[in-house]
Amino acid sequence: MVVLGAALGLRRTVLIGPALLLLGVEYGARFAVGPDAIDVRSPVYGACFLAVAELAYASLELRAGRPEPGLTSRRILVLTSLALASIVLGTVVLAAASTPFDGGLGLSAAGIVAAVALLIGIGRLAARTR
Repeated sequence: MVVLGAALGLRRTVLIGPALLLLGVEYGARFAVGPDAIDVRSPVYGACFLAVAELAYASLELRAGRPEPGLTSRRILVLTSLALASIVLGTVVLAAASTPFDGGLGLSAAGIVAAVALLIGIGRLAARTR
């Protein structure tokens, strides 16, 4: 949080990435030293992490000048929609990951194919929106 605060205070976008990396490492370290139980708050943390990243970059963009009319309300709508969708998707993935299946190699292979297909779909969707 200190690095992110410094990045925003100094108005340096180059420091936002490392600050977000440190926040992610801190959360990941909790799993390395903590219990092996699944953290049911992970989808909410992920959505909040997304919101912090978007708001950090947006706050520095908005300092550069006056935004066009309606931009702020569109950003709020898109960010809220993305955060809610990530919570829903994260909860589904968390539920699927915590369900014990004894399906063997075939089910594991199908899961890997589905995960790769999902990542490809998300990547194409992200590329299309740019």
